[in-house]
Amino acid sequence: MKKILLTAVASAVLIGAGQNASAHISYSGRNFGTLEVGGGAVVIGNQTISSSFGWADATDSDWGDSHRGRFFRFTLTSTASVVITVARNSGGNQTAGNGTANSFLPAVSLYSGLAQGTVSVNQTLGNGTVVARTEALSHDTAPLSVSSRGNSTEGSFRSLENWSIGNDPTYVTAGDSTSGILIAERLASFTYIDHAADGTAANYGDTPGIEGDGTADGFLTATFLDLPPGDYSFFVGGADYAAQNVQVGAPYPTYGVYVSAQAIEINGSPVITSASTASGKLRRLFIYRVIALNNATSYTATSLPSGLRIHNKTGVISGRPTQSGSFNVNIQATNQYGITSKQITILINN
Repeated sequence: MKKILLTAVASAVLIGAGQNASAHISYSGRNFGTLEVGGGAVVIGNQTISSSFGWADATDSDWGDSHRGRFFRFTLTSTASVVITVARNSGGNQTAGNGTANSFLPAVSLYSGLAQGTVSVNQTLGNGTVVARTEALSHDTAPLSVSSRGNSTEGSFRSLENWSIGNDPTYVTAGDSTSGILIAERLASFTYIDHAADGTAANYGDTPGIEGDGTADGFLTATFLDLPPGDYSFFVGGADYAAQNVQVGAPYPTYGVYVSAQAIEINGSPVITSASTASGKLRRLFIYRVIALNNATSYTATSLPSGLRIHNKTGVISGRPTQSGSFNVNIQATNQYGITSKQITILINN
């Protein structure tokens, strides 16, 4: 998997603004539907994540609690690469949650497969009425879940590995185990594809193999390459491993997030879309993000004002400039197909 940074998509389609407080895995309000190449980004906004450590906690050897994040789904009917963007909400007309403002650091893991809730049967009631019954949703404490994992685990969820989770039987009479089983319990399996995390090991911990974007800013964009047709689930949770030592039990703080998904076809050199001009003040913090489509994997910049540097993986130019004036800066973005250059002007005022 390779990561890219994208601008917010102004033409994105908003399909969900609700929240689901269920303690079971559900895609209610979090189903992106079928993603098509050229169809634009689809946004699911105003979701909340329970705790700021759920994803990071599930990277270690005792696994994690599937309730400490949100599951989303999408479907592909043809091979495509999918860009997933997660940004923390900061209030205003967005749901910010009740956790500390501007502190949430997101992470994403992508899997093939879906949780329970997709199997339905028609049941004929005593009065002849036919009703559709859907299988029970999965949860960590279902007997099948518990029996399918080790005794020392905190839950069923794994951020960096394949995993599975069970549900309860659906009874002929809801809630009455003596009435007979209408839909049997089963394990749902998730096949791990890849992940991405906001920040560095300073926040998400030292488990080997974690891919961070290098900047703990509450914003994460990951591109998952060449996914075949099928159904996919992805988990969004917090990437602050140490927070589990502070947030030790219910009620957990909640954090609002904005999530978007877009199917794209990647071929060709990067396309730099970031602004051609930027300005700042002498000795004040300056931040400019190089935005490049087509899965840019590295960035460079030449002729930067003294005090500024570029992060070669994220494309973020930052620092405190020690020179004033107008500077013509050449930025480059690279991927497997080639290198693209663009000249921008950085104006530093006294």
